[in-house]
Amino acid sequence: MSNQPLVCIRCATYNQEKYIGQTLEGIVAQRTTFPFIVVVVDDASTDNNPTIIREYEKKYPDIVKAEYLSENHYSIKKTKYPYFKKWEENCKYIGFCEGDDYWTDPDKLQKQVDFLETHPDYNLVCHNWNVLKDGEILPSPVNDLYTSPMSFTFDTLPWVWITKTLTMIYRKDAVDQDSFTKFKYSRDVHIVYYALKNAKGYYMPEVMATYRVVDSGIWSKVDQNKKNFTTYDLYKDLYQHEPNKAVRKRYMNATLAYYNGLAFGKKTWWHFRENAKLYFEALRNMSDAKDLVFCLGGLVPTPLVKWVMKTVKV
Repeated sequence: MSNQPLVCIRCATYNQEKYIGQTLEGIVAQRTTFPFIVVVVDDASTDNNPTIIREYEKKYPDIVKAEYLSENHYSIKKTKYPYFKKWEENCKYIGFCEGDDYWTDPDKLQKQVDFLETHPDYNLVCHNWNVLKDGEILPSPVNDLYTSPMSFTFDTLPWVWITKTLTMIYRKDAVDQDSFTKFKYSRDVHIVYYALKNAKGYYMPEVMATYRVVDSGIWSKVDQNKKNFTTYDLYKDLYQHEPNKAVRKRYMNATLAYYNGLAFGKKTWWHFRENAKLYFEALRNMSDAKDLVFCLGGLVPTPLVKWVMKTVKV
């Protein structure tokens, strides 16, 4: 077996001393017929996080590689991608597991790489996951929706997001992440889009990882309307660079979600003119009867919209 790693796992972490050990245990426990590495980028943690990472570096020198940043890059809106890229040069596949999530199946990597190695028309493999919230293990939002393996493209990718970052493995050569500087944002959406632009993705219904919901997490602290705006603005920006039908549909859906949150929010429902502009922005991006259903759904409260989405599996 060659010593050159076939897979590089990206692990971004900050002040996660409570969880980083479990994260790394799930990775080093992987049973594979090929070498792999995990690159841990510590974003200038102020707790015991770096010490724990160094212990794993020492114990698993062939697997665990680390970068310790002296300045918090998130606070200055600076990407950590270059610190991962330097380790990925000769790797064929890229995966993810952030410092508060963890993998639960020791054969996860082997299963996903085996599929990609034998299916050259696929660029990405993802799978089902569990959610750990308030000490309780819960099924993922897609657990009851997608119970069988399935192929998908960006055009057929469900709006209920199945490509959770900690579940993905993709072909590195399919995604030119250096080109992401042209976008306002650099998110997993862009990776998924480019991975699927000229190939297919594959979903495995097996639960092989756990996503941890942490109240102290950065994204969990963000107001829901701000989250909706970020998603809306992200897809609007993506559509400006990639003006095709598949991106337009997701841009339309994100616009409706943002509109819906504002239209039925306690503090924003009375902003009639601004809300109406968003709704008509969504209408302009309709392309078929299914889009009309989504647009009509934007006129009713979010819980009912979610019920419709789950019922028709979109």
